[in-house]
Amino acid sequence: MMYPTRKNKLITICLCVLTGAFTLAGCSGSQQQAEQRTFPAATVPAIYNDPRVRAEYLAMHYWERFDFGDTVNIGSAAIVTEQALADYLSVLPYTAYNVAYEGIQHTLSMAERHPATYAFFTSMLERYLFDLNSQLRNDEYFIPVLEHMLTSTVLDDYHKMRPNAILVELQKNRPGTPAANIRYLTPSGAKDSLSRIATEFTLVMFHNLDCGNCRELAAAIDASAVIKDLLGRKLLTVLAIYHGDDLEGWKKHVPQMPRTWIHGYEYGKDIAQNATYALRIIPTLYLLRNDRTVIMRDAAFDYVEYYFNSILNPPTNADPQTQTP
Repeated sequence: MMYPTRKNKLITICLCVLTGAFTLAGCSGSQQQAEQRTFPAATVPAIYNDPRVRAEYLAMHYWERFDFGDTVNIGSAAIVTEQALADYLSVLPYTAYNVAYEGIQHTLSMAERHPATYAFFTSMLERYLFDLNSQLRNDEYFIPVLEHMLTSTVLDDYHKMRPNAILVELQKNRPGTPAANIRYLTPSGAKDSLSRIATEFTLVMFHNLDCGNCRELAAAIDASAVIKDLLGRKLLTVLAIYHGDDLEGWKKHVPQMPRTWIHGYEYGKDIAQNATYALRIIPTLYLLRNDRTVIMRDAAFDYVEYYFNSILNPPTNADPQTQTP
């Protein structure tokens, strides 16, 4: 899933690939190609002139001219291969998820024939798709990587333990599935739960008390025109959940938070004790429908705004090159 903050950069990469004008040096502009190597880009048949169809073709054929057995590609020319992989991932959001899933698994199946190359690709995919600092971070795209690793004959049981543990975490509260319930205390001491919220959308913000990023995010949400509009029309509830242990500190902190939100202290401790939510970073945002179905997990707020603005002001043109799929 692409966020608007990185959209222009990714569109530039995708346009280079989808129009068939892609060369590594031309699109990245900063690559020092070892041994003067360039990535052997796949040739998209001219009959495929729709950008989405071209992206779907590349999802499956992007690596067809790449020599997975040439160790130079993961040695002295590794930077060329890494850039090609990053550009490949930038194309996938222009396809349906099942196509992206199949493309990732197909890529790893080709790499698996050469254990060193497989290790390189799985390592790079983790860096780009799972690292918290990656602009291409995408849990849903990392799931097929983990599932491939768990069935791979290259890895023994010991080296499958970590992928399995990560996969268990990523399968919690996935988009399209019901979010786990959250039981919380309100500042007045009343008990309530996420399941009782009846608005069309719920934006859940997990936060800590002494957290500068949490304060910045809260201020951004509170200042958002579209959020104010939806709150005013009773279409949205913003639920701020603190799941720490400092109840008195939380009560003192609540007046510093926006008054139009619901503020909750997670008294049930399901998150900590039963790991109902995998909170890798704080703050974390979840966007839910009124039936608690997850729309977005661990979402950037600018994408939440983009989503709501698209609902209130639907685009007149469904161009995959200019819209997030």
